[in-house]
Amino acid sequence: MSKLSEILQKKGIIFYQADRLSLDNYYFEPFQDSNEVFDNDKIFETRPFEIKKKLEPFGDSIFKFFLDGSRKTYKIGDIITTDNKFVPVVAGQIGSACCIRGDNRKMAKYELTRRNVLMLFDSIQDDDFEAIKKSLETAYQRQVPINIEKYSFDKMRDDAPTNAAVAALHKLMGDLEINLLTNMVMQKKALSTDAMLAIDGSLQFLTQKFEPAIFYNVVGISKSFNPNLTGVLKGKTHIGVALSKLEFGERTPVYKYDTTGARRNTIGAWYLRIRERNDVRNPLEGVVKIEKMALEENIERGFESDLIDNISRSILSERNPTCHGKDNRWANHLYPIYLTENILKSSFISDSFFMNLF
Repeated sequence: MSKLSEILQKKGIIFYQADRLSLDNYYFEPFQDSNEVFDNDKIFETRPFEIKKKLEPFGDSIFKFFLDGSRKTYKIGDIITTDNKFVPVVAGQIGSACCIRGDNRKMAKYELTRRNVLMLFDSIQDDDFEAIKKSLETAYQRQVPINIEKYSFDKMRDDAPTNAAVAALHKLMGDLEINLLTNMVMQKKALSTDAMLAIDGSLQFLTQKFEPAIFYNVVGISKSFNPNLTGVLKGKTHIGVALSKLEFGERTPVYKYDTTGARRNTIGAWYLRIRERNDVRNPLEGVVKIEKMALEENIERGFESDLIDNISRSILSERNPTCHGKDNRWANHLYPIYLTENILKSSFISDSFFMNLF
C-alpha cells in the first residue's frame, strides 16, 4: 500500500490507484485571450494610426531579463470522498525561472523556484484535510518534498474535475512568477528602462494580488493567441485577417482591454511580425502578441508611442538566433525565453519517477 493510499484510508477516503498518466498530452488549454474584449473606441497610444506601422530592429535590445513559468501535470488516481464524490487526484511539478543576459551577451540563470504539488478535492473536511496534508508532507519530506493543495470543481464553469485541478496548478505556477518578479523589483531593484524583463505569455491571468508598479519595466510576449477575436477591426472581421497581412517588422496599434474576474487591470496589447513571411509555413507563424500593464499615468492617454516602438524594435532584435529544429514553435519563440524554459524544465524530476512516488 502506498503512503498516499494508507494516509487517505485512515480518514475514510478510498483511493483507486489507476494507470498513472501525464495530463500534458491530454489537456489542451484554450487560447488565453479567448474571452478578451477590446475597447475599440480609440487606439491606446499617444500617436494613433489605423492599421499597421513599419519598424526596423535595434542593434541592441532593452531586454536583459527573461522569465518563464512551466508545469508538468499527472493524474495519479481517483478517490471516493466521505461525501460520496468520485474525483481525480492530480499531481504536478510547477516552477518559475528567470535568466539574465550579461554585458558579455551570455545568458545565465538569475533565479529559479520549484514546487511539487498534490491536488485533492476540496470537499474533504477542513480538519481531515489539514491532518492529511500534515501526514503526507511529513511522509514525503525525506524523499521528495510535496505540498498538498485543494482544488474545486464548479460544473457551471469547469468542463471536468481533472481540468479544474490542472487550472488550479496553473494558477499556483502564476503565483510563483509574481513572487519572483516582486522580489526582483521590490527587493533587488533589478529592472530599469534599459534592463527590462520579458515574460513568456499573457499578463491577464496573473491573478495574485500585486503592486501594479512592479510591471513598469515588464512586457508579456505570447507565442499563441486567438486569431478569431472580433471587435478590434471594423465590423465582425477576425483579427487574424489583419495579422496575416503584416509584413516583417510591422506592428498593429495598441489596443486596450480590461481583465475580468476578482482583479481588474487595464492592459495594452499589440501584435508584431518578427519573421519574414516567406520563412514560415502559415500566415500567423512569426507573429507575436505583446502586452504591457497600464499604470495610472497611461489610463487616459494610453502608452507613449515611442515606448511601444522601442519595445517592438527590441523584440525584433531578439528574433535571432532561433531554436529552429529544436522547437516547432521556433517562429514565435524568442531564443532567450527558449533557454529559460529549458533551464526550468531540466530541473523537473523525470515523469516515471515522479508518478511512482504515489
